[in-house]
Amino acid sequence: MIKQYLNVIVAVFTLALVVGCDYDEETFEPNFATLQYAPGGQNVGVELGGSTSYDVSVYTGKVLDAAREFTINVGASSTLSPAAYTIPATVTVPAGSNEGTFTVQVSDVDLGLTGKTLNLSLANDGEFSVGSPLTLNVATVCPGKEFVIDFVLDAYPGETGYTLVNAAGETVVSVSGSPATSRSLCLPSGTYTFTVTDSYGDGIFDGGVTLTYAGNVLAEIDGDFGAGTSVEISF
Repeated sequence: MIKQYLNVIVAVFTLALVVGCDYDEETFEPNFATLQYAPGGQNVGVELGGSTSYDVSVYTGKVLDAAREFTINVGASSTLSPAAYTIPATVTVPAGSNEGTFTVQVSDVDLGLTGKTLNLSLANDGEFSVGSPLTLNVATVCPGKEFVIDFVLDAYPGETGYTLVNAAGETVVSVSGSPATSRSLCLPSGTYTFTVTDSYGDGIFDGGVTLTYAGNVLAEIDGDFGAGTSVEISF
């Protein structure tokens, strides 16, 4: 009788192991595909007037003997102009692997000063689940040639504002209050007019503004400018 009980216990234990293994396999190798993880988005810099490429990684939960092809979607919320990027229609994860890559080509087309976004995702065909979309934050960069606006603000930053206007009379940037203490911009060479204002009319107490390009000081504005003042700069 004891031997029979032992046989039953062994059988139950073996069944539990088999079920447990099947569960673990399903848990740790789910049928999913996802783009690389980048909370807040992936920054992609493009030199002024140039172009660059960026490789996006794709991962799957299972390694199969056959290659798998996934469709790439561009989200409707993307602000990057279609003329500014090129991407393939699909991406392939090779046989015997759980990783693939595809290349995004981006250019300095209508990026503006703050840049644009390109939102990418994998299409779900019903055979697998997909991960979160990936946002590429595309902006112009000009290493060593940045135009920088540095502020030393007083206790009332909300009163301070500024504008930057190019030679054609176009407003390049305008801030009505609480400017960042430092801001870098990629700008084409030319002549600009920088105007700083104070809505209360008493300037920036014990502060001011410094304008530099490529590390060279173009202008320094003392905070005692009353309601506002302007300076012309060229680089």
